[in-house]
Amino acid sequence: MGLRWQPNVGRFDQILRLGIGAALVWVGFIDASLINDRWVATLVGLFGLLNIAAALLRVCPFYNLAGITTNNDNDNDND
Repeated sequence: MGLRWQPNVGRFDQILRLGIGAALVWVGFIDASLINDRWVATLVGLFGLLNIAAALLRVCPFYNLAGITTNNDNDNDND
């Protein structure tokens, strides 16, 4: 029984995560004038990177914990 990551991020969710993630990376790491606290800016940027990673991998670990999926491909049940 190995750990298999099944896609649980659907296409719309993926596009939304990419857009929000890119905006958060911009706000957190690139445009320093929007957030004055460096630690908060870093956390915002890291949260954006996590969203981008989840969008590219199409796997969200928090969705797995909550039992949520936005992926409409129901042919992943090949256990």
